[in-house]
Amino acid sequence: MKIHVGIIGRHAGWQILLQQEGLPFSFASEDVRPDEYSVLVVGNDANERESEAVRLYIQAGGAVLCSASVESRLRLATDRRIYLDYVKTGNCSHFSSIGSIDIERPCHIAWKANDLESRRGLLSAYIGPFDRGHIIALPFDPSELVVDTRSEVRSFYSPAGRLPFETVSLVSKGTLRLLTSECLEILHHRRGLPYVHLWYYPYGAKSIFCFRVDTDEGSKEQITALRQLAQRNSIPMTWFLDVKSHISYLQVFAEMKDQEIGVHCFDHIFYPDVESNIANVRKAAGILRKYALEVKAYAAPYGKWNAEYGKALAALGFDYSSEFSYDYDNMPCDPGNGMLQVPVHPICIGSLKRHSYTDENMVRYFDFVIRRKLAAREPMFFYHHPRDGHEPVLEWLFEAMRRQHIASKTMGEFSAWWRRRMKISFACESTANNIHLGLQEHVNDDIFVHITKPDGTEAIVPRAAQITLETVRWESKPAAFLFPDDFLRQRRFNYRIPLIKTTDALHRFFVR
Repeated sequence: MKIHVGIIGRHAGWQILLQQEGLPFSFASEDVRPDEYSVLVVGNDANERESEAVRLYIQAGGAVLCSASVESRLRLATDRRIYLDYVKTGNCSHFSSIGSIDIERPCHIAWKANDLESRRGLLSAYIGPFDRGHIIALPFDPSELVVDTRSEVRSFYSPAGRLPFETVSLVSKGTLRLLTSECLEILHHRRGLPYVHLWYYPYGAKSIFCFRVDTDEGSKEQITALRQLAQRNSIPMTWFLDVKSHISYLQVFAEMKDQEIGVHCFDHIFYPDVESNIANVRKAAGILRKYALEVKAYAAPYGKWNAEYGKALAALGFDYSSEFSYDYDNMPCDPGNGMLQVPVHPICIGSLKRHSYTDENMVRYFDFVIRRKLAAREPMFFYHHPRDGHEPVLEWLFEAMRRQHIASKTMGEFSAWWRRRMKISFACESTANNIHLGLQEHVNDDIFVHITKPDGTEAIVPRAAQITLETVRWESKPAAFLFPDDFLRQRRFNYRIPLIKTTDALHRFFVR
């Protein structure tokens, strides 16, 4: 039986999600059979002829992931429309380790919904049998949400009390990807098949640590202190330079041979028009190149992003950028412009300082984030500003990575590896005792394969033409992350958002 996902519909969002997951996939024709496609993902844009092909596929025992809107078409029935700001998972959910997914759009409630609870307590998704096959019908089309470019100020949970906030992608694409991954795994298992995909990190590592530095107005002394901290801890950092602030001592960065240098800005401004922003980037990059610095990475001031700006940056020759108004707490992806987005966790020490966090409370916050990320198999991508200090907290963070045996890389190193992973196309077939992989010969040895079985066990193994299941060391999957009872207070009104924003606006006014 082939392990191969077929896409029905034309939405590019499915390609983003399936590339992140590292699954064999293709756009399916109207002749789809369960032995050729282990699962079909069906977009809202599927036409009636394609919907009929899906009906025949599922009647023959296939498995389908789709929206409740598509499910109602397959059933030739009506559905219920509702606006959902978010959905949440409880301890009895199939997706208990996800927590919540921010949506903020009109959705459809699945027939006989039995999972994904809304704010009002209404269940919105259906997981179960459909005719002779299996279906998961979500209240939304994941392929539409993953390319949503809206942004909004969001609060983030903290066990230390006051909730930090940042302007981030309105849709929480990281938890959306986790949901999609778990749906695909469930559907393969319900067909009695193993779930097989490329692992997310080199050599089967459980995660990777990248530390990004936005140098916003940092002094030479602060830059030097952070550089020395990196040397003491053997951390290869990625520095995005606020060039104007360092114009008199850029040689300091030119001498950072084991660090990565990227562009943040010349003037620390995000302009309302693309042309002014590009001129700002060009000016900064041009100055850095005079110091023989090859800059291939970019991060926008304030984490701002839009599609037009992304295309313009790609045309300048950057390999990747990192803006949390596009995405955060997630795997890298190509938004469609050829330049990778490498998401980071959007809350930094500076964010916590604004809420008067002590070192102890900062450690409590980051400890919670790390534990949740480990459970979700997310990368450890954090960022910092040199002027924010709190060196003991950084020392704790670096030591936490060492304790967990998580290797440190620059963002550029990991994005280069991820590009290689994205380019891998392979065939996968499951027999009673073996997994057969049709991998290209030039695939590097650092590409591993993740296999999970219906009995709840998993293995992360080196890629091979044939993997004999009896010889693999199987282990139980990690336990689901237990969210605290008050986790969803991050969704409530946070009075400190308007308070701090007003204070910031008054400060800028009087400074001018």
